[in-house]
Amino acid sequence: MSPRLNWRLLLGEFIVIVVGVLMALWVDGLREARYNAALEIEYIASFVTDLEADLAQFDETEAWMRRSEAAAATVLALYQGSTPTENAADLVMAVETAGWQAWPVITRNTIDDLKSTGNLRLIRDKNLRRAIAAYYTIIENVSIPNANMRERIWAQYDARVQYVLRPGERMAVLQRPESFGHGITSDAFEAGELPSVEGLIVALKAYPEFERTAGEVLYLTISMRAGLGAMRVAALDLKAELEQWLATSD
Repeated sequence: MSPRLNWRLLLGEFIVIVVGVLMALWVDGLREARYNAALEIEYIASFVTDLEADLAQFDETEAWMRRSEAAAATVLALYQGSTPTENAADLVMAVETAGWQAWPVITRNTIDDLKSTGNLRLIRDKNLRRAIAAYYTIIENVSIPNANMRERIWAQYDARVQYVLRPGERMAVLQRPESFGHGITSDAFEAGELPSVEGLIVALKAYPEFERTAGEVLYLTISMRAGLGAMRVAALDLKAELEQWLATSD
């Protein structure tokens, strides 16, 4: 005769097991929620760091652009017979560098990590996610047309400097301390003597098309600086929003 099952005991054990499993799942969920919350804060703080790097890039790029603007204005002044300075080296530097372009390198460490890992969901605030997405959309929308403008400057200005300055003169400019090519050397030819102010003006006026090109460079550089300003405003707005979130999450 088989023993009778104690259903109450079995039911009690079953309930204990279920409650134990549920408690374990709850503890794991609580631990994961705390981990994700800490990771969310870490990501938001990392975004702030990226934006600070972007803002520093914007400042450096604007300074570069203003130098390009001043150089292009100097070229136009020389065509009018005006000499902003009697230093021939500075004038030749202006002619060579008016077409030099710069554009900020956007720090994408955090956004790329979030996209590649699928962790963008960790940022629970939908408005914050939209603000982050909007910032990088503005960056793309500004960068693409500005890349086209920089290509135009390269094609129209930089390719024509050779008709005004000889290779040796251009090499001498590259070797100046304020040049990105400071200290550059070449086995093909040496830096040449710079022209006099009068000689530079004669060379410029012998190639009148260059005046129109310098004018467009000035216009395009100012336009790009306006785009840069829009990027800076977007970065500052997002940074303020992220910092406010961090302040309230403590």
